[in-house]
Amino acid sequence: MSIERHVRQVERRRLTEEIVDQLVSLIASGRLKPGDKLPPERVLMKQLGVGRSSLREAIGSLSLMGVVTVRPGSGTHVAVSGEEFLAKPLSWGIPMGRGRLQELIEARRVLEEAIAGLAAEKASEAEITEMRYHLAQMKTNRRNQRKVVKADLSFHIAMARASHNTMLLGFLRQIRNLLRSWVEKALLVPGVYDSTLEEHSEILSAVEARDVEGARLALRRHLKSVGDALASVVLARTSSDTNSG
Repeated sequence: MSIERHVRQVERRRLTEEIVDQLVSLIASGRLKPGDKLPPERVLMKQLGVGRSSLREAIGSLSLMGVVTVRPGSGTHVAVSGEEFLAKPLSWGIPMGRGRLQELIEARRVLEEAIAGLAAEKASEAEITEMRYHLAQMKTNRRNQRKVVKADLSFHIAMARASHNTMLLGFLRQIRNLLRSWVEKALLVPGVYDSTLEEHSEILSAVEARDVEGARLALRRHLKSVGDALASVVLARTSSDTNSG
């Protein structure tokens, strides 16, 4: 579809965020619909008046949030409707380039370190049992990525529930869609599945032992590991794939 008359050239300041804002606006307004293919990279660069690196960072941000999908050989396609987008403002509303991606990783670390520490302090036996169950599901469904992702998210939600802090649990639930996309992309990196299992086991062991600092440290190590994997996938794949758009 042609969107040339609906876009304007972007000022140089905050380029990535400006590009994301314009594409998000087109989706939210319904001008871009699920399945629509974005113009090729060179065409978008000309229409928006931006460079390749800024455009790729913006597409990488939208891909991470699940707003678009980048398919090697077939280009970039819209993945959500305007209604779906508007129904989840916090989940979608974090534009990211390299700097913003690091901010996301840092923000999640701060949030979940607090959750892990409180879970180690306050978790009931039933809540620890629930965390064990989700970890077991991650192990037994190795060949089913959908189930692994679901169990991974459920583990973190269960840990947040075990923190006995409804605000922290609410914050984590608000970004569930973003976390799902994070896990899906990180699992594309060889070795991440095995390291994730080990790291979740360490978090659980610390919670079981009522080791507050140990739980926080294990959580920090885990998010450092998967954050590095996420960055390698999002930024590297965006750079190599968007030319096919």
